[in-house]
Amino acid sequence: MTNVLKLSLLGQVELAIDDVPLTALASGKAQALLCYLAVNGRSSTTRQSLAGLLWGDLPEADARRNLRGVVMKLRQELAPFLTVLHQSIGINPDAIIQLDSDLFQHLIERGGIDDLQQAVQLYGGDFLEDFYVRDAPDFDAWVGRRRHHFHQLAVTAFDAIVAHYIEEKQYVVGLDAAQRLLDLDMLRETSHRYLMRLYALSGEQTRALDQFESCRRLLRNELDVEVSNETAVLATQIRSNSLPLAISKQVSASNTPSPHVNSPFSILHSPPPPFIAGPPITHPARFYGRTLILKRLFNLLRQRPLQNAAIIGPRRSGKTSLLHYLKNITAVTPDQRRHDQRVDWLSNPAQYRWIFVDFQDPRLGNVGRLLDYLLLQMGFEANGVDIDQFLDIVAFNLHQPTIILLDEIGVAMERYPELDDTFWESLRSLATNQVDGNLGFVLTSHAPPEQLAQHSGLGSPFFNIFGYTAPLGVLTETEARELIAGTPIPFPDKDVEWILSESGRWPFLMQILCRERLLALEEGEDQWQEEAVRQMMPFRKLKDENN
Repeated sequence: MTNVLKLSLLGQVELAIDDVPLTALASGKAQALLCYLAVNGRSSTTRQSLAGLLWGDLPEADARRNLRGVVMKLRQELAPFLTVLHQSIGINPDAIIQLDSDLFQHLIERGGIDDLQQAVQLYGGDFLEDFYVRDAPDFDAWVGRRRHHFHQLAVTAFDAIVAHYIEEKQYVVGLDAAQRLLDLDMLRETSHRYLMRLYALSGEQTRALDQFESCRRLLRNELDVEVSNETAVLATQIRSNSLPLAISKQVSASNTPSPHVNSPFSILHSPPPPFIAGPPITHPARFYGRTLILKRLFNLLRQRPLQNAAIIGPRRSGKTSLLHYLKNITAVTPDQRRHDQRVDWLSNPAQYRWIFVDFQDPRLGNVGRLLDYLLLQMGFEANGVDIDQFLDIVAFNLHQPTIILLDEIGVAMERYPELDDTFWESLRSLATNQVDGNLGFVLTSHAPPEQLAQHSGLGSPFFNIFGYTAPLGVLTETEARELIAGTPIPFPDKDVEWILSESGRWPFLMQILCRERLLALEEGEDQWQEEAVRQMMPFRKLKDENN
């Protein structure tokens, strides 16, 4: 059986063969030499360099003699893992070595959110934390450089993770990650701003402002400087309940580069389960059907002027999922979609900007916040503008196709009186007359927008510009069978037919039934239909009232 040399160097040093600690390797210089050779990779290092690294203050002959003694000790314990030659020493290229710092860097370079989360779990502390050898300044300098390198990678990873949690509105876990980020450097203002923002988004305004005061005291006491303008502005926004919904470039800026992002899912999304019932489906690989509607929608958006569309359907008919699919499918890589999914809907998808507006978020009922949010999503500065300033900024600066996705616009009409006729008329004027056809709208609602406007007492012509209306109903039988076929464990034919019949081919109900069938197969259970019906029952009116 092949042995594995395991070195944990991030945090307290731990050395083991397989899972047996290397207790016999007690010499600090021997451990230092092993760590240096392992981190240095499979290439050998000259004995002269190693002697200077660990005994640089001694005459060369003495340094060489000390090196020979340490190498002899290493060979007694680790001979299969070393290549020891007359002039050089290195790691045996055929040996199996697990180095946590190598895995840490590899995961960060891959850049997926799961990879980043795994990476920060590996980061138990600074590289060779509390590890010290006497009279080896060159080794200390090498450790310092590696320590800084891995520390910066950890900051980069935590920045991306915290931004992900804010984007996904997972504020509680975001706070834990932001606190770990701050622990890496208590004087880093960006980390304090993350905590301030997360506390505020969690409804804890007092704690957010306490964090600001803590940041201000630290900078005064340790560096004799005041907080930056960015931090002061964020505190003002929190006090006045005007915190922007998105993280602007200033707020999220870091002194280190972010991991490379190839698509919307390489950082922000991990592969979801096969069947999703409840939250909207945001990952294209888990979205099925609606092919004809998608074809019509993309045809409206292929050329300028961009045209407008309304997606009409009952609650839980999949309207929100359709909007997410519309904005994501043209940007995914092959591994993030099914092989049968079309992605060539637009001739130059990279030039398009998609802005998702969730009107079930009550903060968007405030005109100022909504305008700031739209500007930030368009890539412009946002500093509490009014509607006239918003129109001027967009009219003069919007030069790329931009589609605003208005989810559940009926909620906006019913709940938010600030979004009045003046607001909607301004949006209509902007889209139709001022941006060379570069602005379009796709909305969702449970009824046609002009009907909702009449019911809400709104008379703006904005609600008459939606020349295409797409009713969302049940999936076609082919689409429904494709959804069921997405299971990793095939369903018996009789179960497929039962799911089709019981769900009426409504995708939300199918997701529930398929989820329950898959769970039963994974657990080896035969009785599952009764539980599946019970899970579906609260939503059965979707089928009963709309078939």
